[in-house]
Amino acid sequence: MSAVTSRRGSRTRMIGNIVALVVVAWLAAVVILPIAWLILTSFKMPIDIASPTPTFIFDPTLDNYRSVFSGRSGIFRAMVNSIVISVVSTVLSVSLAAMAAYGLSRLRPPGYGALGLTIFGMRMLPPAALVVPMFFIAFWTSTLDTQIALIIPYTALAIPLGTWMLQGFFLDLPKELEEAAIVDGATWWYAFTRVILPLAGPGLAAVAIFSFSLSWNDLLLALPLTTEDAITLPVVASRVRTDEGILWGNLGAVTTIIMLPMLVFTLLSQRWLIQGLSSGATKG
Repeated sequence: MSAVTSRRGSRTRMIGNIVALVVVAWLAAVVILPIAWLILTSFKMPIDIASPTPTFIFDPTLDNYRSVFSGRSGIFRAMVNSIVISVVSTVLSVSLAAMAAYGLSRLRPPGYGALGLTIFGMRMLPPAALVVPMFFIAFWTSTLDTQIALIIPYTALAIPLGTWMLQGFFLDLPKELEEAAIVDGATWWYAFTRVILPLAGPGLAAVAIFSFSLSWNDLLLALPLTTEDAITLPVVASRVRTDEGILWGNLGAVTTIIMLPMLVFTLLSQRWLIQGLSSGATKG
C-alpha cells in the first residue's frame, strides 16, 4: 500500500512539474517572441517587412540603423537627453524616497499608517492626468522643451513607490545600529548615510531600476513637454514615419536601441531587484 501511494505521489509530482514547465515555457514565449520579432524587424529590408507571411530567413541589413543614425532623426541629442533626464531623476527620486521612508519608519509620526497609505496612493494617480497641468506649468515657468520639465514630474512619480518599498528595508534593520553609531559620536545623518543606506542596498537598487525605467521609457509626458531641444528616445520613435506611412524597419531599430540598455541593466541587477521586491513587500 505504501509503495502504491509512493508511486502515485511521484506520478502526481511529475505531472505537476510537466504542467509547470509548460506554463513557464508559454509565458517565456509570450514575453520573448515579441522582443525577438522586434529585433529581427530592425534588420529587415522593407520587402521582407511587408511580406504577407512571417519571414524568419532573410538577408540582414544595417540600412535601418544607418538611417536612424544619419543625423536627421535627432537620435544623438535624444540619447543625451534621455541619459541626463533618467540619471538625474533617478538620483533625486532614490535620495528623496530614502529620506522619506527612513523618517516614516523611524520617527513614526502621528497618523503614520494613513500617511504611508496616502503616499503610496499618490502613485495610483494616472500620469495622463498630469499632462495638461504639467504643460501649463512648464509654459508659465518658461521650462517647456527643457530637461527640467521632465526631471521634476519623473521624480515626483517615482517617489511614492520608492518610499513604500524602502520602508520595508528600514523596518527590517534594528534601531540599535544607528543608536550604537550615535553613542560612538556619529550624527543621525552620518548614521543614516554610512550605516543604514549601505545595508539597504538591494532596496535602493530596486527603486533605482523602477525610477530609471519610468523616465527612460516614458512617452506620455515627454511628447507634449518637448519639441526639439529636450526630446527623448521615445519621442524619436514616435516620429519614425513619412507621408507613405510608418517606417517599420526604422521603428524597430530605434525601439531596439531604447530597449537594449534597459534590458542589460535589469539583467545585471536582477538579483538586487528580486531581493528588493521581496524584502520591501514584507513590511511597511
